[in-house]
Amino acid sequence: MALIFDQEDILQLVGFKVGSKLFGANILTVREILRDPVINSVGNVPSFVEGIIRLRGEVLPIIDLGRLLGVTVLAQRERIWALVAQAGKKRVGYIVDGVTPIIRVKTNAVFPAPDIIMQGLRSKYISGVCETDKGLLVVVELDRILLDDEVNAMNKLAIS
Repeated sequence: MALIFDQEDILQLVGFKVGSKLFGANILTVREILRDPVINSVGNVPSFVEGIIRLRGEVLPIIDLGRLLGVTVLAQRERIWALVAQAGKKRVGYIVDGVTPIIRVKTNAVFPAPDIIMQGLRSKYISGVCETDKGLLVVVELDRILLDDEVNAMNKLAIS
């Protein structure tokens, strides 16, 4: 027998892995998921910027989310995934180690993250944690994960 939930009580998340950790972002904040984008290196960029891609005529900075969050990433990635989201006025791509199918959780199943999970992560942008069939998932706000000075540095990039 399938469980039926009131649609307003459900949070739909794009699940993704960074290293061994499972994260999720509200599906409404992820504009696009790219598989194996061709990333071009550029010089003189902040350390968290991996490079740039051209997507339908727009140049997007590509950020290594593991480096940004301080999470140890996989030594060798089989494939590169990028989640495209808004960061201030600019769209950016966040490199992750893997993407899961959409994860649906009841909103009341998302709890504040315990201190041990918050250590080393940008806790200001962690909405909470929830248990899924794939393990403990940390809910992040991708559209707010960059700090103001990082967004400003991205806006100053002279890339075309």
